[in-house]
Amino acid sequence: MKVIVVGTNHAGTTAVRTLRRLDPKAEIVTYDKNNNISFLGCGIALWVSGEVKDPKGLFYASPEILQSEGIKVNMEHEVLSIDNKGQKIRVKDLKTGKEFEDNYDKLILAIGSWPIIPPIEGINQEGVHIVKWYQHGELVKKANDDKNIKNVVVCGAGYIGVELVDAFHQKGKNVTLVDISDRIMPRYYDKPFTDKVENAMREAGVNLRGGEKVVKFEGNNNKVTKVVTDKGSYDADLVIWSVGFKPATEILNGVVDLDKNAAIMVDQYMKTSDPNIFAIGDCVEVYDNAKKAPAYIALATNAVRTGVIAAVNALKPEGLASPGFQGSNAINVFGWALASTGVTETVAKDLGFDYEQITFTDNDRPEFMESYQEVLIKILWDKKTRKIIGAQVGSVANHTEVMYMFSLAIMKGVTIDELPLVDIFFLPHFNKPYNFITLPALEVLGLNYFKK
Repeated sequence: MKVIVVGTNHAGTTAVRTLRRLDPKAEIVTYDKNNNISFLGCGIALWVSGEVKDPKGLFYASPEILQSEGIKVNMEHEVLSIDNKGQKIRVKDLKTGKEFEDNYDKLILAIGSWPIIPPIEGINQEGVHIVKWYQHGELVKKANDDKNIKNVVVCGAGYIGVELVDAFHQKGKNVTLVDISDRIMPRYYDKPFTDKVENAMREAGVNLRGGEKVVKFEGNNNKVTKVVTDKGSYDADLVIWSVGFKPATEILNGVVDLDKNAAIMVDQYMKTSDPNIFAIGDCVEVYDNAKKAPAYIALATNAVRTGVIAAVNALKPEGLASPGFQGSNAINVFGWALASTGVTETVAKDLGFDYEQITFTDNDRPEFMESYQEVLIKILWDKKTRKIIGAQVGSVANHTEVMYMFSLAIMKGVTIDELPLVDIFFLPHFNKPYNFITLPALEVLGLNYFKK
């Protein structure tokens, strides 16, 4: 058995190491056009801010580690095309320019995603950066450490953009955040949660410019100096462009089935429309248990899980099925720790779901304790089945791990009526007898014993 894995970051690294552990004799070959593997891009903001001192810690594997496990690693090699009928790929060595073919029994595509870069005037000037690879992080880190760079404009108020705003603020930069949406992270969190973070950002001096569209980048001698929107203009010594990602599937037209957003369509075994080709990570759509439909959920955690699933099934057909995904995520910025799973009310409305919700605030520990913090939680459930379809939590204290439970609840079909009966421990050091998880569910049932 020969398995070729195209792409060696989170999904690909997991896939090749899983293949090796399951079959010590399999021939495993991987190709990647980058010169490094397994970079934790979610740690870029921590590195840029200075919290992570040594970026080497953001790598959890290396070509040398994989080679020591008997995996043939080809870095700086780009796969140009796939002949799925002949079960072979065409590859270009980016260092020498040489092209060659390689054959496979099974092919696993872990080709990931790439930032969306529209043809906006001036976007290719010096000082306008995307953030994806380690090399991008190096450039942004160097710029953040440069005392001559004072004005930073971040375009895009998703996770990456908001985290980098925090990193630039910690270095004393004048930071402006621009987004076409009227609030930050609009698909991940509902307004009560984003309001908390936005208030903290404004108090820190961040210039929030929601509801504005970038129309051009002005510059001098091909170096950016200003970001111009449809409503204003902002001085910029540095610009971060982070408006989203798209699947990097350009070479797959006519090879495997793609959805309308160009993500690869896979079944529960991560198998594509070609029985010999699997796909994993940020290039695929997966089954969303909250939406009850396929969805594009580009998260490193999902990349790892899909890598395990595909590796098992490449060696043993239908050996491991995906239980589905919930899109669980979290962020820690400007003193707030937020987490969510499933759908938000914003998304539920957009999809036309018939749902109910409760937004609830309580303290995390009994008031007789010396210290306690307020926690904001929101739970959504299907109106007919009563099954939980989404949850969000936010606090200045870290309670993000409760989303593990809500993610499992969505996956297993737990109802809002069952939630108060979940076996949750009580100890005053940590929580209340009726805590911020169970109490909102009790209120839904009309059993909030503390409500007057």
